[in-house]
Amino acid sequence: MSGKAPARQVRQFLTRRPRPLVLLDSALAVLLCVGLLWADARSGTHHAGGGEAALRTAGIVLAALAVAARRLWPRVSFAVASVCAFTVAAPGGAPQVSLCVAVTAYTIAGTADYVFWWVPPGFAGLLVAAGIGIGRVSSGWLAVLVANVAIVCVGWFAGLAARERRNRIAAAAEREAEREREHAARIRQAAIDERLVIARELHDIVAHSMSLIAVRAGVARMVMDSDPAQVEETFGIVETTTRQALHEMRLLVEVLRHEHAADPALTPTPGLADTAALAEQIRSADVDLRLDVRGTARPLPAAVDLSAYRIAQEALTNVVRHAAPTRATLRIEYRTGEVVVEVTDSGPSEPHRRKGPVPPSAAAPATAAGHGLIGMRERAALFDGHLRAGPHGDGFRVRALLRTGETGPP
Repeated sequence: MSGKAPARQVRQFLTRRPRPLVLLDSALAVLLCVGLLWADARSGTHHAGGGEAALRTAGIVLAALAVAARRLWPRVSFAVASVCAFTVAAPGGAPQVSLCVAVTAYTIAGTADYVFWWVPPGFAGLLVAAGIGIGRVSSGWLAVLVANVAIVCVGWFAGLAARERRNRIAAAAEREAEREREHAARIRQAAIDERLVIARELHDIVAHSMSLIAVRAGVARMVMDSDPAQVEETFGIVETTTRQALHEMRLLVEVLRHEHAADPALTPTPGLADTAALAEQIRSADVDLRLDVRGTARPLPAAVDLSAYRIAQEALTNVVRHAAPTRATLRIEYRTGEVVVEVTDSGPSEPHRRKGPVPPSAAAPATAAGHGLIGMRERAALFDGHLRAGPHGDGFRVRALLRTGETGPP
């Protein structure tokens, strides 16, 4: 175990940023230092005094150290390397110290943004040019001057290009992250919309069935002693309605449990073709209902068909809650690209009006109708339609128009 601890410490040291890059810069600095010292020794100034030689050597070493420390202190390293280039070249030393200036220029150009971007390379180029111009190590010193200033500029512009590339990559990554966030937001919104659809389905199933059961139970309580046969019939209706509601709720729960279920039989999707059975249920709750179908009945898109059925169901449920016993009309009109569902009742019958309000056991809470109207309006709006509800004579009328998206004749 004692042998593994040093190895782990070395591995942590090498992998902890920015240390691996600093180590790489240190290796580069050593290579530059050795190469520049060798170039200085061959520059033809070996006959110069010991003081100048020591100055040039110190300048080369400091410039190499600036390269090693360029990621830790980029601006300081750039300034030190530029001054060292002048210090080495002015006494006639190797002008190649401009390589250290170029490396540090690359670093600061790639890590910072400058309003006056030309100032740092201009400062460094001026120092390099001044040093080479003073030293004049050979007859071709002008070409050497131009070449070394160009090296500094190349390092600077390479840093600018690297920073621009990193900015583009970062911008692309940000755009990708934004797309992912938007995609996640769409998924969340789809889940919310799906929950709203499920909530509407549960409301329609439960509200319709419970309203029928409440009305029939109230009737049974009032005729319990005088008409046992009607009580028995009422209990049969209550049992049938309860079983049907439980069946639809069980199918809805199965759909929730099996998100990718392919069996369409699992999905409770009644439609306008089922309005005859719905009318029979409503008639069993003391509503004289007349079914009026206009136009040529045709298959509608599944979502439109379900919403139209649910609107008719909710409107008729409200008739049972607030007007039974009464007369009502369910009118379904098929138009080109549209379907109209209209439920009209004539209000409570005269004997029912004289009796006063509906008993609490047979009436729904007042808020239920309000939520029902909101749900019906939302269903109509989903298909670019509208819903109008209000008094009509002594009764009430609900009229919904849904657009089917069809273009041909009905």
